[in-house]
Amino acid sequence: MRMDEMIRSFPHQINDQWEALKSLDLDLDRFSGIENIVIAGMGGSAISGDIAKMLSKNELSVPITVVRDYSIPRWTDERTLFILSSYSGNTEETISCFKAAILKSKKIISISTGGEIESLSRDNDVQIVGLPSNYQPRAALGFSLITLLTVLSKINLISSGFLNSVVTASNTLDDFYDKYCADGLLAESIAKQIKDGVIAIYGVESSTDSIASRFRAQIAENSKMLSTFNVIPEMNHNEIEAWNEFQFLDMKKIAIWIHDEDDHPRILDRIKITSKLLEKIDIKNIFIKCSGDNYQERCLKLLFLNDWISYYLAKANNIDPIPVNRIMNLKSQLS
Repeated sequence: MRMDEMIRSFPHQINDQWEALKSLDLDLDRFSGIENIVIAGMGGSAISGDIAKMLSKNELSVPITVVRDYSIPRWTDERTLFILSSYSGNTEETISCFKAAILKSKKIISISTGGEIESLSRDNDVQIVGLPSNYQPRAALGFSLITLLTVLSKINLISSGFLNSVVTASNTLDDFYDKYCADGLLAESIAKQIKDGVIAIYGVESSTDSIASRFRAQIAENSKMLSTFNVIPEMNHNEIEAWNEFQFLDMKKIAIWIHDEDDHPRILDRIKITSKLLEKIDIKNIFIKCSGDNYQERCLKLLFLNDWISYYLAKANNIDPIPVNRIMNLKSQLS
């Protein structure tokens, strides 16, 4: 499957997996008394945890920690819900976390297409939730995201109404694609503007930060380009000083601001003032914001749009977005 086909499938991944998991039966006795949640994963599996946490920030009454490591936090215990997420099922950091988690808690769920995670889950009486295979892990975000949210709904940590609102929001993306993401429209226009540039991406703390982080990762994997990521307001307390006239003299310098209409008014003031300060030293500012009936819809549109920008950026640079040769070389040498 081509990368554009995988990106295009994002809204249908959400709907198809939601339908597939309607019959998912979780042991509510086992998953009662949860006081905190740890989602362990890497790459696309971890970012789905970040986005699930971001979307459900006003729904959940217990905290979520996303772990990108070989070890789990010391503070975890038998009241911790562990979700081990690995698209391939063979991510070594996640496997390491799995082996540590089973020593602490019975409240464990694994999410994968198979692999060692599934084998370990069967051997240790761990609930398994499957994902469709044959996608690039970074292009399976819809499957991973709705799976996490469905699991949380099934054990009564978020409401079914909230889960339905995410699915409903995904149904707006086909029309959004036609208006903004198809060839020659906004996504491709932004890609052409940032081509050959030094790119800094800024999200808003607890609002669009995970979307901005995902965008940086997609530019790295799909477009094979370096970019940086930071958040407002923290950026105003240090990184703003690093912008100057004497670095990258012969290159375009671009600041991309990803924000939401409901961000704090002072955040919006900070973006407006900071971008004007940068404009004075010839930094090009690009503002990315989407409209929608609710926060969930706006976030899904931002994710979808940014994935398309990364695809068109690869296309503009005559890059095949699918191979990740250095990642595979590294894994081979580690093995």
